[in-house]
Amino acid sequence: MNHRVTDYFPVRRSVRKTKSTVMEERQRTLERLLRCDVEEGLEVRYFADKGRGVVTSRPFTKGDFVVEYSGDLIDLNEARRRELKYAQDMNTGCYMYYFRHNNQQYCVDATAETGKLGRLVNHSRTGNLITRTVSVDNKPRLVLIAKDDIKAGDEVTYDYGDRSKESLKYHPWLAY
Repeated sequence: MNHRVTDYFPVRRSVRKTKSTVMEERQRTLERLLRCDVEEGLEVRYFADKGRGVVTSRPFTKGDFVVEYSGDLIDLNEARRRELKYAQDMNTGCYMYYFRHNNQQYCVDATAETGKLGRLVNHSRTGNLITRTVSVDNKPRLVLIAKDDIKAGDEVTYDYGDRSKESLKYHPWLAY
């Protein structure tokens, strides 16, 4: 009589996922979070030396989505026009984020107070977040991702990347 091992032992199948499957699942989860405007685990705090900022109310793990830098997605011509307008009013801050996506230049203008927290994340050259561009419904979206593990109660920051002499003259905190 011919017996096979599987007659005595069940077939074990691996439940491990391929790297591409894991990446696809992460992308789908991120798209769902962005479509639902999820901003969980964060709160606004006031810092005496820099004004409003964002701190965590729960831990984040390296690679986790933390918050979107959201605002009006505009082209460079509109961005220049708005920057000139904002420069006329000393009470208006400038929350313009310029980036390239699929060989096209974009800007997210988050200057308007909307209640969204991404615009309040402060600068640090050694920040604990990094920016990524994600395409959702064929539109680029800017997300801030945990660069390292972040403990509850930590301020979240990222490097704005602006090192121009003019910017440093008017915003010396960019040097830190």
